[in-house]
Amino acid sequence: MASVDADAAGSNGTMVNSAANPPAPSPDRYLVIDTVRKEFDGFVAVDDVSLTIRKGEIFALLGASGCGKSTLLRCLAGFETPTAGRIELEGQSLIGLPPYERRINMMFQSYALFPHMTVEQNIAFGLKQDGMAKAAMRARVDEMLSLVQMNRFAKRKPHQLSGGQQQRVALARSLAKSPKMLLLDEPMGALDKKLRSQMQLELVNIIEKLGVTCVMVTHDQEEAMTMAHRIAIMEQGRIRQCAKPDEIYEQPNCRYTAGFIGSVNLFEGRIDKDEKDFVTIRTSAFPDPIYVAHGVTGFEGMEVAMALRPEKLRISKHEPDLKHNKAHGSIEDIAYFGSHSVYHVRLDGGCKVMCNFVNMKRWDSESFTWNDPVWVSWGDLEGVVLSS
Repeated sequence: MASVDADAAGSNGTMVNSAANPPAPSPDRYLVIDTVRKEFDGFVAVDDVSLTIRKGEIFALLGASGCGKSTLLRCLAGFETPTAGRIELEGQSLIGLPPYERRINMMFQSYALFPHMTVEQNIAFGLKQDGMAKAAMRARVDEMLSLVQMNRFAKRKPHQLSGGQQQRVALARSLAKSPKMLLLDEPMGALDKKLRSQMQLELVNIIEKLGVTCVMVTHDQEEAMTMAHRIAIMEQGRIRQCAKPDEIYEQPNCRYTAGFIGSVNLFEGRIDKDEKDFVTIRTSAFPDPIYVAHGVTGFEGMEVAMALRPEKLRISKHEPDLKHNKAHGSIEDIAYFGSHSVYHVRLDGGCKVMCNFVNMKRWDSESFTWNDPVWVSWGDLEGVVLSS
């Protein structure tokens, strides 16, 4: 008599058809991108990318122009077919599925509104194409208009709206069909800086209110840091780091990420001493080795880089009472940004470093001035040691 696998049998001993009853997809693996590769005539635009995106998450693909982020987004939308790999949404493969069968909507940078249609007609367009009943369609359009606060502009055409209003309409049209996933391609690219900052928060509030999963593409690091729950940094078709915004900023895993996100002082050097609870790094920038108060995965003589954010450095007119991590120099440049100032200090060894100072008082920037001799210092845990 053949044995029965316990996992394939019900609690009463009856057989369960596992093919007919597949396990429910995990909310943590709502969207699965597995070793996706996309080539164009021998050029690799997306190179072995693997990601898992959670249900309800706002996820950002961030990188410079040409890094492959938009190509990957188009693969999700169905506008491009991967050369290799798999893409699954809620356990269903999207490979070979045409865009209109994916329950995925995409909002383009240009918004792509129909110029001859009113706001409400633009929002209703996809619902009408699906043959929705007029009463249900009217109710859904009204719901979307209220969601994006565009009720009183329902009869206007796109050219009669501001950039921010056009964006709200494009978002409402994208959400009207209750997509499983929303794709945003440079969503704030057409807006000026002040409006962009305002719309970033509005857009996040709307997306989170509906609970829709969102993948956005942007080259604007501030936009990604403001809007996304997690960020994937892309370079030359590959993912360099995938983490929460604060982790990417405070704990970059490589030189590229450290340099791409925010401003950074990056010092090349070698591990001088490698102990369990501290390391020292010798660089050409400082006369004394940099002291790091924790161990690293490395060895003496190993080439590394030390990343120090400008706001982690302190400048003073008198030598700080520190045993390590201090250097003398003079102020070469000052950039005043209102809320803070950036001091460019030329060290005695010739290296130039950036230090950020918050301007707490109206004329704080005058406490230091050009050519002032100063000391630069930082704490033993302020830097990040990078091996790649």
